[in-house]
Amino acid sequence: MPDVVCMNFFITSSNSYIDIQQTLSAKYLTMNKTLLKKTSLCIFFSCIVTLVSAQITIQGKILNAETKQPVENASVYFNNTQIGATSDEKGQFKLYTKRLYSDLVISAIGYESKTVNTSANLTNYTILLKEKINSLMEVTVSTGKNDWNKWGDLFSMLLLGNNPFNRRNCKIMNPNDIKFYYDEDKQYLEVIAEKPILIKNSAMDCLVHLDIYEFGYHFTDDNLTYSSYAYYDGFGNKPNKSRQLAIKVNYLGSRMHFYRSLYANTLEKENFQVYRYTAVKNIERENVFRAVQQYRAAKMAAGRTGNALLKLSDNPDSASYYKKVLMQSSILKWDTTRVDYKQFLSFDSLNHKMTFKFNDTLMVVYKRNHNMLGGLTMLRLGAIKELSTVDLKTLLHLTDKEGVVIDPMGYVTPNWLLMTGDMGNRRLAEQLPYDFIYSP
Repeated sequence: MPDVVCMNFFITSSNSYIDIQQTLSAKYLTMNKTLLKKTSLCIFFSCIVTLVSAQITIQGKILNAETKQPVENASVYFNNTQIGATSDEKGQFKLYTKRLYSDLVISAIGYESKTVNTSANLTNYTILLKEKINSLMEVTVSTGKNDWNKWGDLFSMLLLGNNPFNRRNCKIMNPNDIKFYYDEDKQYLEVIAEKPILIKNSAMDCLVHLDIYEFGYHFTDDNLTYSSYAYYDGFGNKPNKSRQLAIKVNYLGSRMHFYRSLYANTLEKENFQVYRYTAVKNIERENVFRAVQQYRAAKMAAGRTGNALLKLSDNPDSASYYKKVLMQSSILKWDTTRVDYKQFLSFDSLNHKMTFKFNDTLMVVYKRNHNMLGGLTMLRLGAIKELSTVDLKTLLHLTDKEGVVIDPMGYVTPNWLLMTGDMGNRRLAEQLPYDFIYSP
């Protein structure tokens, strides 16, 4: 399965969840809990050591499903890792890994991408790829246009994240391979790329190969849904102080950091706090925001750019009213109760998996380190405004009552955990490969 992201994305930063600016603030007092923490740490790190100590060879051949002829130059990689290879003229490939990841992705131009669930009992694969045929997707591509000047900025923000500093460090190398299809009736933007999108991330010194499986944005309800496969080329090959610090800040407080800490039962040690969360939303503001989204969608579709998109309405009275309401908080009243996150976890020691399951809505607060923020400022790795928030807040909501399963490296399946706030806003510009090992 590709990585699936489904979230609310606010074009105007004033509507971000960061409207909540109150600091939330428990140590374990019993010997049993202390022992549990130490035991879980041992389990976590022993799993990491075991998984990275031995090297595994994955090899095989890639054939055309109909003709059984070899497929040359096919990309073979573990999703969201640095581990990959390319098939030769005989369709053969070989790659080396220190552990098995769930999804081995095979993609080639002119063929449908395929994923294989790898197994420790099988290291040699014969993979059959189907040629792409005329389908509804291809009809959509034929009617879509390369309107990069019209939709490129919005697409970059949705894909890379709403932090302008991080976006500036990323460059999409092949925008001509990206097509946009806009449905005016539904106010829905679909993005399609027949070739991998190449993204140069200068902050982390890597080239990301992104195979988009689905990418759609609903303007009216501000909802983004996309699924993709990613391969990281050259990540960390030329480490220096600036890049190491950029990678560090991208990891700390991230989804990967959160999931790995959950697995290790060390959330509080890693500066995370968990609360049960309830709130009363500002419905008037939601309605105004929806009207502004519809207005801006029409302007974008008409090719308007720059200051034209800053307007809220063509009617001066409506624009004045919208501006006043949008300055209000998106939450009228909210309440939190500190909870013990361990009640939401169950551990499968045989398969080294952790299940995370809860009801209602949780708030996760990550407390940033002041010394790290000072270092970022000195190295000019971020704007003062972006670094001023010490407590980073994220709302968690499960879309399926069965919960999600987490492995030691922070890989989560299936993708049923909806994140709104800081972790939800961290997109591809800040995303790290799953085989990255954090070293304090």
